[in-house]
Amino acid sequence: MIKTKSLTPNERAEKIKALKQEHVDYLSKIDNAYAFMPKMAYRPSGKDDKYITFFPSELETECDIYTEFVSKQYESEDPKRTLYFLKYNAWWKEEYEMHTSKSGFTTHLVPVSELKVISDVTTRAKQINRPILPIEVADPTKGLDHDIDNSFPIQGKTIVNIDIKDLVKVIEEINYTLQTLNHILRNK
Repeated sequence: MIKTKSLTPNERAEKIKALKQEHVDYLSKIDNAYAFMPKMAYRPSGKDDKYITFFPSELETECDIYTEFVSKQYESEDPKRTLYFLKYNAWWKEEYEMHTSKSGFTTHLVPVSELKVISDVTTRAKQINRPILPIEVADPTKGLDHDIDNSFPIQGKTIVNIDIKDLVKVIEEINYTLQTLNHILRNK
């Protein structure tokens, strides 16, 4: 077994800062609180799937987490530099299995399958190289005999001029509501 030198806290912070720089274009557009925590993805003994682990203090921050898969030395292990998203889960203590390492550290196992792929270098390259074309949005009421309220309940915007970031927020809220209902139903 190859023994690796442990990073100092300053070295680790510098490595994380460098890793985050790859995703700065996306992360700079996020309005709500988040944490960027690069993690090792591995298959624990006795498990079939890959997991990442979080210390309780990392999950207690009550914010969404963005991650990238790294080695113990905080070197990216993914040539595509994939950015993953983990929505904050208020029931993390109950839903994420607790694990105690041989050295006595307690962490919670989060299945990699729960992570949402946000982007990688190939999708970021497409976004950079994509030509900007004018988009014409059809009037959803055109051709109807009766009036339809064309409002969309997001900060006074209509479905025609809704900002994609607002739509993403609505979808995230719907997802969170569904997770809440799922949790309630499972614990009845």
